[in-house]
Amino acid sequence: MNVTTIIEFIESMIKSTSMTTNDAAYGSGMAGAPFDPIGFIKKPQVILRIISLLFSLIVSLCISTEDSYEKGTCPFNNDPTACGYGILVGVIAFIACIIFLILDARFENFSSIKIRRRVVVADMVFSAAWAFVWFIIFCYMANEWRKAPIEIEQGAESNLVRTALAFSFFSIITWSMIALLNLLRYRQGVSNVFDNEYEDPNQDQIPTDSYRQAPFNNNFNSNTGYQANY
Repeated sequence: MNVTTIIEFIESMIKSTSMTTNDAAYGSGMAGAPFDPIGFIKKPQVILRIISLLFSLIVSLCISTEDSYEKGTCPFNNDPTACGYGILVGVIAFIACIIFLILDARFENFSSIKIRRRVVVADMVFSAAWAFVWFIIFCYMANEWRKAPIEIEQGAESNLVRTALAFSFFSIITWSMIALLNLLRYRQGVSNVFDNEYEDPNQDQIPTDSYRQAPFNNNFNSNTGYQANY
């Protein structure tokens, strides 16, 4: 499966979701529609975000519950930076997923196109940045684990370390897919239905009545009784 196939698959998911929810702008329906929890859970970005939330929680817990970490040492070759950054990245990713899930739930309440666009752009930029951060921390922890003594690699705690590394790698994929999905949502933009629904009817309106009565024409003649002879 190449990148093109993945993009086509995500686009088909967006189109299918749009058909079932009557989407109008940036992958969501018009403001004022009742909240549909089933439709919300089925949204591709919500599914990926929940998965990313679980991955970040697993990474943070696997590192922080290590016996060696609780004793003040790091299983990644006794490098506290690897453990500290691994937990920090996981915690921030967990909090970010919760925040963006709340925004996803309230997205249809945003009647302003500008607000929707800003939310999608912020989500896209953060997701792309955090996919890169996960890539950096994965490479860093994997390198430190490779240099760890053989007794640590074969110890009981090695399973948790490998689990943390595995889900760090999986997080790169999920956050990259979220960023790609938001890029497609941004490109989808605003449909004509949304524009017609929220466009100000008086905006840029040009007067069509080109005739204007000459000043003092009828009033002057009616008041004075004077009629011009031609």
